[in-house]
Amino acid sequence: GGAKKVVISAPSADAPMFVCGVNLDAYSPDMKVVSNASCTTNCLAPLAKVINDNWEIVEGLMTTVHA
Repeated sequence: GGAKKVVISAPSADAPMFVCGVNLDAYSPDMKVVSNASCTTNCLAPLAKVINDNWEIVEGLMTTVHA
């Protein structure tokens, strides 16, 4: 048995990373292991995509604080 498909809820060096609303169109159903990036990426990436698509982000800096 075992799992047929796996979604990693953290960044991965080996699995392709997807963020809903950003690059989910690159997902293919034949992929067995994928990453949903990090919680920080999932918060920032959709907003950054909208800004970049409309005005272009030249440079950015992000700070995350976890408690």
